[in-house]
Amino acid sequence: MTARPGAAFGHGGTTVPDTAPPAALYSSRVRWRAAEDRLYPSLISDPASYQRAITDVQAVVAELRHRTTSAADLAAIEAAPDGLLAAACPAGVGVPADLLVAVACGLRDREITAESERTRHSAVIDAAQAAGETWAVLDGPPATELTEGRSVTLHLASGDLVEATVDPWSGQDPYTVQVVPALGIGTTVAFADRDAWLAELTRVRAGIEARGPVHDGPEPS
Repeated sequence: MTARPGAAFGHGGTTVPDTAPPAALYSSRVRWRAAEDRLYPSLISDPASYQRAITDVQAVVAELRHRTTSAADLAAIEAAPDGLLAAACPAGVGVPADLLVAVACGLRDREITAESERTRHSAVIDAAQAAGETWAVLDGPPATELTEGRSVTLHLASGDLVEATVDPWSGQDPYTVQVVPALGIGTTVAFADRDAWLAELTRVRAGIEARGPVHDGPEPS
């Protein structure tokens, strides 16, 4: 068992889907990420160009918010971007248009994904509350069914999150339990043994349930 106090919850922003995206969507996302990797390093040595590029990207993303609600929308606009660029940057752009549009599409795609996840999580939480459940499974299967990937559960009364992860390809202890309290610092504990991992999950969940709701502030007198 390996303990790592204070580990952060999650993985940057972008939410990893439970299933692989369609090939076309995957290809678009690879292209958008590659555009970011090309654009930003090329501007670091020129502050003026960097600021101009950031302003242009922000303008295009703002326009995309009015025009897109899905990755398919983004791909369609990327294929014919003249109207988008004319509306977002009427004075012209300071970087190659294809890079600019691809970078903006990538940023907007992450926004759409995050919005979709928030909506889905809200629906899951509402359903769990309506059913009188103690926990809501936000991502993945229940931990007891997990053989690879992750399971994220929310304790409805306290807002504490528990993430159980199985990564048999990590080269380290493959089982982890990560606790992110609504208040305070999270912890991560890693295990080599599945039974010990499941026992830790049971212990952690029981401890959270025993504490009950968390109050941000002094208890009423």
